[in-house]
Amino acid sequence: MKNRRRVIVDCDNTYGLPGLPIDDGQTIMYLAGRDDIEIVGITCTHGNGQVSEVYDATRWLLGALGLGDIPVLKGASGPGDFETEAADWLARIIDAEPGNLDLLAIGTMTNLLAAQRKNPSCLSMLRSITAMGGYLYPLPVRGWNRIGEVNLSRDPEATAALLHASCPVTVMSAQICLQAPFGIDELAPIAESDRASYQYMLSYLLGMIRRHGGAQEYLWDLLPAVYLSHPELFHRNEVRISTDPATLSGGYLLKSETGTRINLPDYIVDIDALYAYLYAAWKRAPLKPI
Repeated sequence: MKNRRRVIVDCDNTYGLPGLPIDDGQTIMYLAGRDDIEIVGITCTHGNGQVSEVYDATRWLLGALGLGDIPVLKGASGPGDFETEAADWLARIIDAEPGNLDLLAIGTMTNLLAAQRKNPSCLSMLRSITAMGGYLYPLPVRGWNRIGEVNLSRDPEATAALLHASCPVTVMSAQICLQAPFGIDELAPIAESDRASYQYMLSYLLGMIRRHGGAQEYLWDLLPAVYLSHPELFHRNEVRISTDPATLSGGYLLKSETGTRINLPDYIVDIDALYAYLYAAWKRAPLKPI
């Protein structure tokens, strides 16, 4: 297909690891099922698990999707870990294709700062950056634990670098993600096309119910992925956001007249269409035994 978006995914995928989040993996599966998107490569970062776990889980998932030829690069193990193959690859490929690559940032942001240190203009050479993370105010309590923010807060210096990029930057906050639940009811259509995915996601959801008493998760990382092809599903909301490290270290997206300008969508325009696109893509990209 002509005019496919060439997308780099920077993530902390732990799909397939017992008890750990599945949304990065669901996102990779969604992108794999889109005929208007080409996954150029996946860079792995710390977050949901250790970077070695993320790397192994991502290699396994791509193999199960029949996409084992997509490059997977091991990145940062924590803030300040800049000398990685992921950083080298990001700096090199962005420089080679200025204005042609979209970055989907759905983990902690250390790899992006590491790449920028090697090539100071690389983030601004991207076609766009679409990220998931941050909240406008603390999330509701799940069981006895308040849901914490991890993507933006774990490396505020790296988050600031992303927000300052001069290419278009869109961030999906936790608040808009709460508009897209993913529970037993939303899982049901997957059973018709991909039993392996259905059984694994069901096991994860049942585990969440046992641990936290809640009957659902949310499509955290899926929203920025859907935005790449269907921005019309999200209400555009241009704001200025503070890049003060103290604010970002708390995971907050604080509006500021002197902050950097980003698009911070505040609601989903058509939730039914969003789910329809997800199910269609997942149906085209079922897991294969490996």
